[in-house]
This record gives sequence, C-alpha cells and structure tokens, in this order.
Amino acid sequence: MKTTKIAALLFGVLLASFSQSFGQTNLQFTAVAATDEHAIRLAWASTNGELYKIQYANAFATNSDGSTAWQTLYDDYPSQGTNTFWLDTGNYNLAPSISHPKNMPMRFYRILDKGADTLSDEPNVSVTAPTSGTAVTGELTITVAAATDQPVLSGTKLYVDGQEMQMANSTTNWNDGSTNYEMDTYNINTCEWGNETHTLFATTESESGFGDTVGAGPISTGHGVSSFVPVLFSNLITRISFSQPSFNPSSGQTQQVSAVFAANCDWTLNIVDVYSNVVQTASGSGISMLYNWDGTSTGTNLPYGIYYYYIYAQTNGESSDFVSGGSSGGSSGIPPSPSFARSSAVGSDSSSSMELWAVPADLSEGPVPLALYPPGVDTNGLTIFEASPAEIQSLRPSVSRTAFSAMNSGGGFAPAASGGGSSAGSQGSPASPQRPPANPVLGLAGTYGIAYDTYSANGTNVMNAPLLNNSSQPSTGHVSMNGYQAGQQLPFPPLPPYKIEANNFIANMNYWHWNNTINKADDQLNVNDLKGSGTPFNNVTLGVLLTHGAYGTGQNAIDYTANGCKQMYFPITSGNSINWLRLSEMNLGGSGTNGLKWMAIHACNSLQHNNWANMQNLGVKPYNGNLHLLLGCDTISYTGNVLWYWSKYMNYGTSTNANSYNPLTIREAWYQGAQKAFQGKALSGPIVFAVAGNSACMNDMLQTNNAPTGTWTYDSRQIYP
Repeated sequence: MKTTKIAALLFGVLLASFSQSFGQTNLQFTAVAATDEHAIRLAWASTNGELYKIQYANAFATNSDGSTAWQTLYDDYPSQGTNTFWLDTGNYNLAPSISHPKNMPMRFYRILDKGADTLSDEPNVSVTAPTSGTAVTGELTITVAAATDQPVLSGTKLYVDGQEMQMANSTTNWNDGSTNYEMDTYNINTCEWGNETHTLFATTESESGFGDTVGAGPISTGHGVSSFVPVLFSNLITRISFSQPSFNPSSGQTQQVSAVFAANCDWTLNIVDVYSNVVQTASGSGISMLYNWDGTSTGTNLPYGIYYYYIYAQTNGESSDFVSGGSSGGSSGIPPSPSFARSSAVGSDSSSSMELWAVPADLSEGPVPLALYPPGVDTNGLTIFEASPAEIQSLRPSVSRTAFSAMNSGGGFAPAASGGGSSAGSQGSPASPQRPPANPVLGLAGTYGIAYDTYSANGTNVMNAPLLNNSSQPSTGHVSMNGYQAGQQLPFPPLPPYKIEANNFIANMNYWHWNNTINKADDQLNVNDLKGSGTPFNNVTLGVLLTHGAYGTGQNAIDYTANGCKQMYFPITSGNSINWLRLSEMNLGGSGTNGLKWMAIHACNSLQHNNWANMQNLGVKPYNGNLHLLLGCDTISYTGNVLWYWSKYMNYGTSTNANSYNPLTIREAWYQGAQKAFQGKALSGPIVFAVAGNSACMNDMLQTNNAPTGTWTYDSRQIYP
C-alpha cells in the first residue's frame, strides 16, 4: 500500500477574528470551526433577547477607500442566551445566491448586534418530538410547538446544527381567545447527514399587531428560541448528497448522486418521477457510491421537473466496523472529480480496483474515497493514499470517530455521543433530498422575481406618506384615499413579517426548481423598478410585490393626473421618505418564453373591485397584451404564509402525501393558499382575494398555460372567515 501526504493548501477558509455592532461594543467570537462537510460553525458571546446580522466578505479592503464591502449572509438571527452559534452553509434564498463556503477560496465574517427585541413578553417555542438523546434512523418527523399572547405568531423555523431547514410540511393554527398557538411538523432525511449526534432547535417570532392597515400603530416584535435537542442519527446509508440543485443535460451536465455506507454494501439507486414511475436504476457495491445521471431513461430524454432519489443498501457480508465520513454532504455539494470515480461504475466488481482514499492524520475518522471530496477542498490535514476496497476493509481505526459537537443550552460546546453505524443489515433511504438548499432537479421551471417593503426606516414607528398631487383638483390639489381626507397624510406602520413571508416564498420556489433572478427589499427597491414596460419584472416568468396598499375614496378619489380614474396606490420607501406608485403607471407583461406572465401584488386593496372596474371602463390598463393574470386583494389583507402556500399549491398541490402530485391552477392556488394561511387565526374580516386576467388564461397552470387571446375579466373569492 502506497501513502502520499498532500501538503499543498488547495482550499482554505480564512475567518475574521473581529465583529462589529450597531454603535455598541464589539462582539467576540467564542469558537470558529469547520465541520467535516466544510461548513463553517460560528459561535459568539451574546445577550438574551438580541437579534444578530451575520455578514461576510470574500476579501478585505475591496472598496476604493480601502474599506471592506460586507454583504449580509443571514439576518434577524435570535440570541440563544449568553452564547449563540450558527452554521454557514451558504444562503440560496438570495439573488444572487451565496455559495456554500466549501466552494469559496476564503470567507471572512463579522457579527452585527441589531439590538434587543421590542416585545417584553417573547413567544414560547419548543421541539416536542423527538426527545433529547433519541437515536433515529431514516426519515425523522420533528414536531415544533409555539405560542404567544400577541396578535401575530409568524410561524417557526427548524435548525439542524445551526442550518435552517425547509418550511414545515404541515401547520395547524388555533386561538383560544387569549393565545395564538401553532403546531408545525417537519420531515428530514437523516441519511443526508453523518452518523453522529446532531443538535435540533427551533425559533419563532411574534408581533404586537398585523400592521397591514393604514393608521395601525407601531409594531413590536419578539423572538423565541427552543432548548437544544441532541439526537443521534444512526443509519447504514449516510451522507447522501448531490452535485447541483439543477442540471441541464442539453449542455452536457450530469447529476452526481453520492452516499457513504456504514458497512460494505450492495446498493441500488432508483430515480423516480412525480408520478411514482421509476425512470432510472443503478446498482453497485462498496462502502460508498457515486452515480452520474445524464437525465435520461434508457436513453430517452426526460422532461424537466422534480425527481426523487431512493437508495437501498444491504450489507454484503464483508467486514467493516468503522463509520465513513467526509463527503461533500448536503444537496449543495459540488461535483466530485470524475477521474477518481473508479469504484462507481454501475454493476462492476470494484473490490480489487485501486483508487484514492483520504483519512485524517489523527485517524479520528475512517477512510473514505477521495472522489467524495469536492475539487479544491483543503486536504492539508488529510493523508491521501491509494488502495483497493478490499485493502480498506482490513483497516481498523485506532481511534473511534468523534461526533459533531452539540451545543448545550448554557452556551458551551458539550461533548456529544460517539457516532455509530446503523446495526441493521439493510436500509432503504427516504426520497432525497429534504435538506436545503433547493431540491436537485432536471432543468429549471422558469424565473421569478420578488420585491417587498417592510417600512422599517423609522424603526417601530409609522412612516407618513406624502400627499398625492392631483393638479386638476383646485379645492385640495390631492387625491383622497382609504377614507382619509385629501389633505391628510396616510400613516403606514412597519411590516417586518414581510421579510419572513418573502424568504419563505423564495425557499419554496427554489425547492420547486425556479430560478430567483430579482430579490429587492426596502431601499434596494426603487419606485422606477415597477414603472413602465422597462420594469425588470417583465423579464421574469412570475413576479411578486409585497407592500402596503391604498385606493382612492371619497369626493377626491378621481385621479386626474392619471387619466381621470379611480385606482390603487402603493407607497414605496426610499430611506425615511415615501414615493407613491400608481397602479396605472405599471405596464406589466413580457414577451417570449421567459417574459412576465403572472404578477401577484400582496397588498391591501391591490385589486379593489370598484376602482379596478373604473380603470377598465376608462381604458386605463396596468398591463399589456403579454400578461396572463394579475393577482391581488379586493379588501384588506394580512401578513402570513400566503405566498408560501400559493407556491406549494400551484407547483405541487395541496396534499401532504409525497406521492400525490396534483398542482392547482394559479388562480385556485392563490385562493386556497390564502385560506390555509389565515386558517385558525383571529382576524378582522371579511377578507376577499381577487384575480384579474385574460379570459383565455384564467385557468392557467405553471405547467400548462394558454396564450392571452381573450378579453380581460375579474374574479374574486372571500377567503376569510
């Protein structure tokens, strides 16, 4: 057996040892470490009730004045007590997305203290199942409960080792008259992690009011963090990972599926479409697998879409008593080098073939194929050697594998239970992946853009909109809106939940293989981004806008500056000021395959029926001949997970059964998504949602839709109560 130590640094992560607060004393890192998946775990001294912003830079002194261009990596991360930890695995909910740190030559960090919660009584949240110390295999169902006596409970988030998971797959809300309750159920595939103890925890946010209506008071927020729940993942199949979230076979790309086994196994991979049809099968043997899928089924090209990956492994009788580790891990992994994939040939006997292996110099882990490390990984602490799988089986590590350290609730790193391989002789994995980021898919469904305004420039205080000029109204010179007099300013309260709603929508759209190309929030959004046919939203397939909304009312409702009609308005902030956007100033719709077909405006009265009818009668159209549907609200609405459910229902359907693919029309998903989001909440009603669109397109689906050849029509539905 020949051994070779690679001393060159092929991949490095450099960490800034400082942090900075918003005008407060500097924060201090208490621990910085790289996991075996090459994610970066940060811990810092913290204060109860504070919120933190995590920023990064790829290099120092990048600005012309010698300063560093820090970028936000994660925002509104709540304190876990006197010590807080978080895991950097990138952020795929941003546009452009932030890559996993293993794909970057270096990354610097700083932590910013955003200040304390403004609610004195914070919400309660707990992981009710599984219990601490449980050993689990395969798919794990995690239940999170939250409660608050405040009017708004903005859902929960689940974290594994500090990495945020996908949204809950089922949610139940109820109110007993004094308290809002929520019960969320999450599912993760534990086979996507290594065999070791992992730390589960959850967070939640509550608000003192909805803040959606004009004139509502200031909003205070509070955050809750659950106790940490250490759980031992113990599987025969571990570290299932994928080379890329989406791939395009027509450009020569492949999807590389890899896994590590806790023993020498015979394995089978079945790739299954959304209709439960097996479209490709591969098999092999060894202590790891690596399969390249070209997106075909027996040589036939398959349509773009979601595909599931089921791996079945059975020990083949050969001795193996160590736990493998060190793969790229997670569905965000980059492709292992094909030149090392000698043992992955489907159906081949690779027991005697020679390949490269990697093992830590201190033997804290057993050997794994070097092919499972992404190119450019830091191999400075590894011994690389050439051997056959049969020779590997004869190795006996002198030191058992040390598990990933769990954090204890006191804020320190606590010793974790040693990881061990599953004792079962066979295992079938759940459909993979369920771990973020996006589900690996064949091709992309299309592009989408989102913009939102939280009106937070004045903190928790309201922002007063300027009077809207109406030069042909000599008595006042201004438009009257929402029951206010023409000379009265409209006060708009902050909408911090819009950030949560937007991020949840982005996560779900990415999961269903959509590409986010526009993501503008607050000052990133300019009122001119939404005006005229040159709007960037006309270059995406689907667009979303979340703002406050107003509509013309009373004696001075007619807007003579805009073709003499009654209409709707949207206040767009710029620092501490507000600019008005008239609906009539929009010209929505894009030509071609990737042009704008569907636009949703989640704002109060964004499609107020009487004013919409007045605009139509006078020929004032905020759309052109390319737009299919405009979705909005006929009444006031509220923040929540409307967009998340809308995305799920129009991409997949309403079923919680993973094998019940039955997507709704875009219009029906809009209604049913809102109904589900507001179910069990104590709201002032009624709430009516609306859809205006070309009559030929009212039953459009994301998967199949018609060209706009008819006349425009209006449809609405009461969704609450």
